[in-house]
Amino acid sequence: MPLDQPRPGPATRRFVAWTLRHGKTLWLLAALLTIPAAWRTAQLYRNLRSEIEELLPRDAPSVVAIGELRRRMSGLQYLGVVIDAGGPGQAEKVAAAERLVDDLAARIRLYPRDLVSAVRTGWQAERSFVEDHAAALLALPDLQLIRERIEDRIHWEYATATDTLLDKSEPAPPLDFSDIQKKYERQVAGPDLVGNRFSSLKQGVTLLLVEVGGFSTSARKANELIGRVRADLQALGGLDHYAPGLRLGFTGDVAISSEEMAALVQDLTVSSLLVVVVVVIALIVFYRWRRSVAVLFLPLSIATVLAFGLASLPPFGITELNSNTAFLGSIIIGNGINFGIVQLARYVEARRAGHAIEDSLAITLWGTRKGTLSAAVAAGAAYASLVAMQFRGFRQFGVIGGLGMLLCWGATFVLAPSLIAWLDHGELRAEPADRPRRPMVVLARLVTGHPRKFAAAAALLTVLAGVKIRHFGHDQLEYDFSRLRRRDTWTVGEGYWGAKMDSLLGRYLTPTVLLTDSEAEARAIADKLREAVKHAPLDAMVASVRTIDDVLPPDLDAKRAEVETIRRKMTPKLRAKLNPGDSKRLDDLIGKGPLEPIRVEQVPDALTTGLRERDGSLGRAVLVYPNPTNALWRGKSISAFVAALREVAETPVAMGGRPARVAGGPPLTSDIIESMQRDGPLASGLAFALVVATVIVIFRRGLATPFVIGSLVVGVVWLLGMAMAMGIKINFVNFIAFPITFGIGVDYSVNVMARYLRDGERDIGAAIRGTGGAVGLCSLTTIIGYSSLLVAQNVGLFFFGLLAVLGELTCLTTAVVVMPAVLQLLRKSPDLDLPGFEWDRGTDAAAQTPRETDPASTASATDPRALP
Repeated sequence: MPLDQPRPGPATRRFVAWTLRHGKTLWLLAALLTIPAAWRTAQLYRNLRSEIEELLPRDAPSVVAIGELRRRMSGLQYLGVVIDAGGPGQAEKVAAAERLVDDLAARIRLYPRDLVSAVRTGWQAERSFVEDHAAALLALPDLQLIRERIEDRIHWEYATATDTLLDKSEPAPPLDFSDIQKKYERQVAGPDLVGNRFSSLKQGVTLLLVEVGGFSTSARKANELIGRVRADLQALGGLDHYAPGLRLGFTGDVAISSEEMAALVQDLTVSSLLVVVVVVIALIVFYRWRRSVAVLFLPLSIATVLAFGLASLPPFGITELNSNTAFLGSIIIGNGINFGIVQLARYVEARRAGHAIEDSLAITLWGTRKGTLSAAVAAGAAYASLVAMQFRGFRQFGVIGGLGMLLCWGATFVLAPSLIAWLDHGELRAEPADRPRRPMVVLARLVTGHPRKFAAAAALLTVLAGVKIRHFGHDQLEYDFSRLRRRDTWTVGEGYWGAKMDSLLGRYLTPTVLLTDSEAEARAIADKLREAVKHAPLDAMVASVRTIDDVLPPDLDAKRAEVETIRRKMTPKLRAKLNPGDSKRLDDLIGKGPLEPIRVEQVPDALTTGLRERDGSLGRAVLVYPNPTNALWRGKSISAFVAALREVAETPVAMGGRPARVAGGPPLTSDIIESMQRDGPLASGLAFALVVATVIVIFRRGLATPFVIGSLVVGVVWLLGMAMAMGIKINFVNFIAFPITFGIGVDYSVNVMARYLRDGERDIGAAIRGTGGAVGLCSLTTIIGYSSLLVAQNVGLFFFGLLAVLGELTCLTTAVVVMPAVLQLLRKSPDLDLPGFEWDRGTDAAAQTPRETDPASTASATDPRALP
């Protein structure tokens, strides 16, 4: 190290001496603070909320509607237990599966009412009710259609008998009412059901339907229910006890919630274990000092726990975590370790260059303070940008992540020095100084020797990426939510079994609910909806619209008149022209006796689910049952469906009321899409602006600022170009990779530039050799963390990991290769006055002095093993 190179000043040395003198007190204080923080962190994870609405603002329309639905209704969600007998033609196995269903149903009926409100094995009650009251339940227009068909046939018969038929070849109008009959049968049972059971010999399956008590999107309740069912199945002897080869699967909203949360927990558990093992190995290999693991992880663990604990207190007031923030602890550790890696790398470098422990710590803190602090502030600012989002899943992310970055930096610089001094027993001085940096030595030689080639290649890649991202827009958002489920759901999971249940029943069980304040409002909305479903987009997505009027018809007098007219016109002579099947079908539709009013107690509970409120009232809800179609997973179709329903929901306004509240899964999904479209660009832009502002504050007006920002911009442009070229779309899971990339990506260029400016010789190669290895290790540990998600079953997590890994690679490359290559080119340019960097030669007062009189400093400066 030349004599005129800046050295650590007295302020830095006094701080190091203070941390060493009070190390035990500092660690005791940290331990005492960690105890309540750990308890608060445990409470946060104990209150993990898996409900989808926890991701949205509390005042989002769908969240408000879900809250009202929970207060007013019970039920509306189902767990389907599907038993596959092995395909068609397995009558004996289907019968055995039905016996299992009956035994299982008997046990499930004993579950608490808040967990299970009803259990159904078939549609006997609904079928009997419909058959007994068919004429009253038929819509008036359908009764009128029956009458018109009969009248058309009467007119044809009369014209034929009187020889007044204009077209002698005109066939007799058919007296066929099968289409009307099927229309109503589909509302109760699927086309392949046999008898009164949810069974199909054609498909070889039988079904047990469990109606859940209350409406919830929580996985906790779903797991409890499925766990009980599994336990009872085992208590009954299992599937083989009834017939060999039976297979069982769970489906429905409850099963989806449980399956996705199980995948999330499994993926994060596996990934966390992989990360810890691989990162520990990487640290030991890089530093060749086993104690480095303790040096890095102990302060980091304390900072992470403190971040969660502090976030739970005012003014932040985070009292529970959601599915997006559940894995935030791993992310804070993965990103926060970077500060310790850079610090420890500089310390190891100083020790192997022959410096004493305290002198090495002074050099370390002086040399890494500015770069790591700016990186911590930039990363914290990027996280904090998420607080501006209304999307609660990311607001929590921003608060806890932002606190975590600052606390990780603080713990590293306050707690690590004394820990390093305690653990360093002299092993590091025995290692040659250049040995651990050999890969960086090679890279530095290549970059400084061929800067023009590297710069040209980077320019070409940037142009290609720029051409690709010209078409970036809303189409880059992921609208197919089926691609965000766990990978195996469509082959062995809920997606597979759900398709069987949908095919068996021919309809989707869980409706979207329009909540009104009066029966009149519900009728007005239902009338308007029935008109709207004749046109796009509702025509393809709505199977049926149901209100209490469909089971307790108010227009019985008009229907009674139509039925009497039909019976009068259907003379014995005309009936004789019907075949027995059509005659029976007509009797099934209009009945034979008088139309009697239907009493509420006669209606099966299954037909009033979603219509009967907790207080016993009926008539204020409108149920919209979607068709079982893939459109329910398409974001654009869902948004159009919900928008159409919300437009119809405005109907009560003209009646002096308030709009109906649209509640259910599709509205939640639609609001998530809208929130991402609105908040995504805002959060990304704010994150980038805060990172730029942080760099400007740290480096002020020097030439370092455009180089650091330029490195980040090029890295992000490459990331977007690669993502688009690989077909990776942005969703509400992987979107967070962009703000993280802004904050962590700039970390690398900031540290390389800070080292470059700290070295008195302004040696670009030395910056790569000295800091490039540490920066590379920082990125490697982060890449290891994100790469572990590439084995995740959850596809959303997989794409988050892939996008984050790509961001790490692009930003690392621009920081360690592209930015140094451009700097090397400009150093050789006679048009650039490089002394413009000289303003940033240190922040300590003594660091601005060309020489220090400290004997240790002078000795180390003339030592041939001194820092480059």
